[in-house]
Parts: sequence; structure tokens; C-alpha cells
Amino acid sequence: MSNTSYRIMSRVQHFFKAKPKGGYGIHSPYIFDFVTHVFYEKRPYYCFRQIEKLRGNLLRDGSKIDVTDYGSKNSRERRIRNIAFQSCKSKQDAQILFRTAVWLKAENILELGTCLGITASYLAKTNSHAKVVSTEGCPQTAAIAKSNFKYLNINNVELIEGDLAETIKKALSEFENIDLVFIDANHKKDSTIEYFKCIEDKLSKEAIVVIDDIHLSQDMNQAWQYIRTHSKAKADIDIYSMGFLIYHPEIQVGSYKIKR
Repeated sequence: MSNTSYRIMSRVQHFFKAKPKGGYGIHSPYIFDFVTHVFYEKRPYYCFRQIEKLRGNLLRDGSKIDVTDYGSKNSRERRIRNIAFQSCKSKQDAQILFRTAVWLKAENILELGTCLGITASYLAKTNSHAKVVSTEGCPQTAAIAKSNFKYLNINNVELIEGDLAETIKKALSEFENIDLVFIDANHKKDSTIEYFKCIEDKLSKEAIVVIDDIHLSQDMNQAWQYIRTHSKAKADIDIYSMGFLIYHPEIQVGSYKIKR
């Protein structure tokens, strides 16, 4: 089955299996509170307009850069506007990550996969005193992300450049423990599982791990299924575009598919 066919099939399955909007049918008070305040909250925060203005600038930028992909070991020329459109998280998903960090009161945040810095900016803007460490393999992409942080007056992001297979240990060494992790790097099963195995022992007791594109391909969905069944998380949530692992030790065990 092609990746396109798989995504269509999995989208339809998710639509029919997911719980209705509003958190109905969720019996865990903790998960219900998380779902209603993170996925269904519509109130705009102070920083949303500024970050989305930056996204708009990137979407209009026709200049080209050489993008290095450590996963495939290839380098190719791409327009910045195409990277912003194809590779950056959507406004809706980026704001869900923002609300996740706010709801969790996350102080130590790790992002694997900076891209142009949109999601890192959202995460950093949740709390100017929060520590955000983000990793990016491509030097030219990282340079644009740094410029974007400066544009947004963000001073609490440390960007680590290089092949993630080599830099992940350095990124983890920056923390005693981690409250929130967003994995958006090499979208392959083995790599995603390996990243997760590296970070799990560093997580705080009430941590949340978010894995991107869990239905991008059969390979990525297999990674998600493996991780959610082998992790120490008490609950997991599938919103189709991303998967959430919830580690709070006192919540009910559960697995949820949620409509947005």
C-alpha cells in the first residue's frame, strides 16, 4: 500500500473510531481536563499573531537554501516558502503544542527537529523562564530558525546543530529532567523508536511526550504503536496528526482517539 493510500484509509478509520468533539465519553478527569483545555480551547494567546505573521513572511519567501537531510544523507535545494508550507507544523497543531506546554506548566522542553523554528517559538513563548532545547541537522535551516528567534525576541531557546544520532546525547545532557518532548525529526520507524528510547529515562514524573505524524505512513504508525505499548506512559492520545503520551503516575490507564 502506498503512503497516500494508507493516509486516506487511516484518516477514514480515525474519523469513525475517534471520540466526538468536546471530550465526551472520557471518564478520566485528568484526561478530560487536558483534552478540553488543550484541544478544544479557542482563546488566542498574546503571541499567536506575532508568530503567525512570521509564518506568513516565510510562506512568501521565494529564496532558496541547501537543505541537508541526515536521514537520507542527501542535500537538495529548496525554497523557504516550500519548507514553511510542507515541513512546519500547521497553525492548529503548533498552538496545540503551545497549550500543552501552558497546561503542563512545562519548564524544561525538548524539541527534536527545529525546522524553521515555528514550533520552537510557540514553545518558548509559553514562559520566558522555560528552558527550550531544540535540535536541527541542516545548518542553513538552523540559521533561519535562529534569525526567526531574534525577530520574535526569543532568548530561551538553545539550538543544537548536527546529525541527531550524534547530538541527542548533548541535548539530553542539558536537562536534569524533561517536562515536555516534541519528536519531529527523522520520520522513520527505527529512528523514531530510538529517539524515544533515548529520552524516556529523562522524563519528569508528570511529563508529556508528543510524536509528530503518527499516520504519515505505515512505518510511522508502527513506530507509534510500538512506543505507546512499550512506554511507561499511563495514557496515550491519538489526534491523527500527532500522538500524545501522558506520564502522570496517578491517572487512569487508557488509550484514546480524539476528534478535533
